[in-house]
Amino acid sequence: MRQSKRSIAAFLCAALVAAACGCGKEAGGGSGFSETPKGRYVETQEVLPEQLNDWTIRQLFTVEDKVRLLTTKQEGDKTILREWEKQGDGYADVTQKWLSDVWLHCGSWLEVQLMSTEDGMQYLFAGYVADGEEDYKGHLWRGKGEEGKEITPEKWSKQNEEWGGYEYVRTVVALDNGTVVTSSFTSVDTFYGEDGSLLNSSQFNPDYGETILSDGKNVYITLMNASGNVSGIEKWIDGKADGAVAIPYSESSANAFFCALGDGTLISAGSDGIFRCQTGSTDWEKLIDGVETDFGLTGCWCTGITALSDGCIFVLFEESGGTKKINKYEYDPEAVIEIKETLKLYTVHESYLLNQAAALYHRKHPEVLITIQSVYPRYYYEETDYNAVYQELNTMLMGDDAPDILVMDHLNMDSYAAKGLLADINDVVGELEESGKLLSNITGSYVREDGARYVVPLQFGFQLAVGRDISPENMSTIKELARFLDGKEYSYLGALTVGELVDKFYPYICDRIIHEKQLDKEVMGEYLEYLKIIADNCGIIDRRDKEERGFNMWDLPDQAKLAFEEADGFKGCMFPIAINDYVNGVYTAFESSFIPSVQVGVCTKSKYVDTAKDFLRFALSEEIQDTDYYSGFPVNLTSLEKQSIEDRSEAEAETAIQVDGGYETFTIKQYPKETADELMALCKTLDRPMKEDEKIREVLTESLVGYFNGTQSKEDTIQKIEGGLKMYLAE
Repeated sequence: MRQSKRSIAAFLCAALVAAACGCGKEAGGGSGFSETPKGRYVETQEVLPEQLNDWTIRQLFTVEDKVRLLTTKQEGDKTILREWEKQGDGYADVTQKWLSDVWLHCGSWLEVQLMSTEDGMQYLFAGYVADGEEDYKGHLWRGKGEEGKEITPEKWSKQNEEWGGYEYVRTVVALDNGTVVTSSFTSVDTFYGEDGSLLNSSQFNPDYGETILSDGKNVYITLMNASGNVSGIEKWIDGKADGAVAIPYSESSANAFFCALGDGTLISAGSDGIFRCQTGSTDWEKLIDGVETDFGLTGCWCTGITALSDGCIFVLFEESGGTKKINKYEYDPEAVIEIKETLKLYTVHESYLLNQAAALYHRKHPEVLITIQSVYPRYYYEETDYNAVYQELNTMLMGDDAPDILVMDHLNMDSYAAKGLLADINDVVGELEESGKLLSNITGSYVREDGARYVVPLQFGFQLAVGRDISPENMSTIKELARFLDGKEYSYLGALTVGELVDKFYPYICDRIIHEKQLDKEVMGEYLEYLKIIADNCGIIDRRDKEERGFNMWDLPDQAKLAFEEADGFKGCMFPIAINDYVNGVYTAFESSFIPSVQVGVCTKSKYVDTAKDFLRFALSEEIQDTDYYSGFPVNLTSLEKQSIEDRSEAEAETAIQVDGGYETFTIKQYPKETADELMALCKTLDRPMKEDEKIREVLTESLVGYFNGTQSKEDTIQKIEGGLKMYLAE
């Protein structure tokens, strides 16, 4: 049985704390009770002085073991820079004259970094699109005291002959030996700090991550694995690639941030927690769990990290809306670890909503810790191995390591409920429905005939059908779409393979064609006729070439006249709505069905069923449901209404779209309130969850080939489907 890295890290952390604190002393009188262990890292938020209110904090770093900030401010058409040092409870302006003389003529997109070496020399990197120019370009300055000069490397000023544009510099570090090391998407370069001349260039390793850091003498480059997680760090001694030393890194966070102290000690921080690797070691010591920090919050992301020799760690966070704050992490010998209940939450794929709920629930109930075991990260693009998932989960459920809370997405929840492994949660969900707090058209679909309810979704989406030269009514259901496409010569959806057509439509009929563990031949026959009409209009192809794909939403402005896109929240709808507006199209929710996600149940084997239910109640509250996680609409009614009127300008984007063989600029902007109201109204009409069944999908795909190509009658096709499902349905 596999164990999650997160669980292993938590176990090791507990072991380290126990070793450091011992077993505790007995209370007076020989009662046998032990004192609660003391001593732990704690998080506090720094108070920023009012003098920084008009400045944008761009960088958090350390100089001579003191915390510094680099800030910018717009003055007319110029961007000016200032450097601040933390002194006592405030920050003092320590900007050298050469830096205050640097004025940048740039727009809002600015990447800037200030570095210092042990001799007091400073280097400034700034990447931006200069006023009057079209391409992003990196610039480099060197200065000390009153004297400074630009030393931008010549390599950065030459446009790429293949794709145009300048070298995109991702990371810059300055070494005490007078060199500057940079990384781009193509190389890791070393420049002479005096004039920016190129000293050495190494081809960029595809395993390298975006992060390069330095302790002043050595360079550290993060290594990434196939899943996009940091798998290790490559240490270049004295900044040289030859003889590099590997430092393993086993935490699972894809969003880990790193910094290096002057003695070579490394600090990493992310949703798994904050870790320290002492110089000369390859072991990472966990200082504080991610759930105890703002790294565990979805609406808060790290933009910088630094550390001092006394063990204090400082992190710069940005919150939704652009607000920035600085948190301090410091060991407090009197702080008490007071966890009394630890609940395990098992989910196949990581969820930002669950991460947020676990972190905030722990803050409200410090004595309870919800540990999340995610089999795969949220953005896992390979095919999920559900056989391995079932094997692992079933082994856990049969033993003493059963989860307390289960996320049943893509799992057979009926089977687990029938085996008595899921607790009835109707006492929690039913109460919230009766008070009008939930979208009962979504959550009510999970009530069984006996009144019990074992699972509830925390989010949902739906297939948004967008079309042109078609009405919303004509693309609202499989039946209406078939009627409309019957006899049409133009292929609205474009050519599809049998498997692609089945994938597109079978989730809507999966539960309709099965009745009392038998195939309903009449209903199956009706849907076969509809699917045949749709298939004839599409044009069925045997297979696709490796690089070929079917039509999707991007093809609506060009060849397609109908496309489906999962509507997974108000921000997630910005793209399909923008396409719809571009083609002057129409849209609707297909089949009035919803796509449930984060379907949560409580395991009957849990020792903490009441706590698990209370956590579920919290996950359904506005405090958690108010946030748009880009992964679904909230099932909390008030949260749905709040999200509908949110400002979504920060999610706007610009790209290119193909039209008539060429490309045009395509802008994705936030839509008006009227559109948000229409989407919210659609959410309230959805009344059937889409179903998945891999066996039904497999049998339909195999059985429909002959029917679609005309070599097999409808009756023979029904018989073939019935035969393929007979043993499966009898189980």
